[in-house]
Amino acid sequence: MWLGLYLCLLLAHLMADFVLQSNNACQNKVEKKWHSPYHYEHAAVVFALSWFAVWNVSFWWYALVIGITHFAIDMWKSYREEKVTWFVVDQLLHIIVIAGITWLWISMNEWCMPFGIQPKQIALACAIIICWKPANILIKLTLKHYSVNMPDKPERDFNAGALIGNLERWLILMFVIMQRYDAIGLLIAAKSIIRYSQTRKSEYVLAGTLMSIFIAVVTGLMVIWVINNS
Repeated sequence: MWLGLYLCLLLAHLMADFVLQSNNACQNKVEKKWHSPYHYEHAAVVFALSWFAVWNVSFWWYALVIGITHFAIDMWKSYREEKVTWFVVDQLLHIIVIAGITWLWISMNEWCMPFGIQPKQIALACAIIICWKPANILIKLTLKHYSVNMPDKPERDFNAGALIGNLERWLILMFVIMQRYDAIGLLIAAKSIIRYSQTRKSEYVLAGTLMSIFIAVVTGLMVIWVINNS
């Protein structure tokens, strides 16, 4: 059950890093570095969620290692610029730690999925989260890296573009899992027609849309792989 344990820990990581951590907390960690209390609170949340995800009392010190390494990686990242490179490296380091802990635990302990949950269900939960906030951050930083012209900042607080992007990725994820690739084509065509008149934003919209499609399709294919191998 290596895959099941890995997915449980990955879900705990995604919940801690992207669902339960606010933008203000992230900004405070960058500005105040090791003086920020959010570094320590976040590491504690990572520890607690990792321990809970495995649902085994003996896993507590493995979860502690995950929490401590998460703290160290986040502290290191807080001294780096806000670039897509450091975002990707940061997430890869977290994933490598989770993979290592998973291998170590499975090689020394018997384990099964808690509450009768299936790996495919955890994989789907991970995919939904990935297509939400992590995807938004990755697209934003990538467009910034390549100096893609950004549209004017909306005067209202409500960001329709982010909402549209989230719904678009969730729909594509659903279509990929259902293997309805024709529906993806219709969705892209419909969006193109709606956006056609917005020539001033065409470069930004096209780049963001292509990245959204790529992320959603790859994530959906990964869910299909888990379903076929669990």
